[in-house]
Amino acid sequence: MNRHAYILFTRVPVPNKVKTRLQSLLSGEEACQVQLKILQDSFLKFDCLSNEGIDLYLAYSDEGDPTSLLSIVPNSFTAFPQKGQTIGQRMNHAMKYVATKGYEKVVLTGSDIPNLNSEIIAAAFDQMREVVLGPSPDGGYYLIGCSQEVDLTPIFETDITWGKSEVLNETLARLPEVEVVLLPQLQDIDFPIDLKKIRYELKEENHHFQHWLKENRGLLE
Repeated sequence: MNRHAYILFTRVPVPNKVKTRLQSLLSGEEACQVQLKILQDSFLKFDCLSNEGIDLYLAYSDEGDPTSLLSIVPNSFTAFPQKGQTIGQRMNHAMKYVATKGYEKVVLTGSDIPNLNSEIIAAAFDQMREVVLGPSPDGGYYLIGCSQEVDLTPIFETDITWGKSEVLNETLARLPEVEVVLLPQLQDIDFPIDLKKIRYELKEENHHFQHWLKENRGLLE
């Protein structure tokens, strides 16, 4: 076992269950494809972290049968189901489940950030003293991590309204005596406007998602 652990936190790609906010533009199946393509790129991009002293985990939700998802997970990842009612409870469970294995630092990210790469995740571990956060343009964050001395339960088990514009500020307000490092801002994919913007900013390493955008460019016009 290494000293550091990374958790890719995702919903199981099921039509009409994932990326529903994209469905003002896309069908349920198309929105599901967006989730799946970004996940496939993530597996390829982050696999190398296992050679850099970072153990890899996939925490998946319970929207549907995970068999298809688990069939494409690289051997470098250890997969386990999320537990909890709210997104905060699920993140808290995932981080505690992994941290109890004895890691010095644990980092968790969402699975819908196309330009997230292994260098940013490695930087999160390198720069972290107590807590690290990766802000999103919408006022939330795509990444959270902490050292083994820090308990994030006061953040996750609270009345923070997840998915709203004050999530980052409310999180920081609950960490008044903790050293927090902020990483560069990255765009996640929640709304059709995010899809349209990312077309012009997408890095070449996102092969699956880039191909999907090219094949479906007419949907985004």
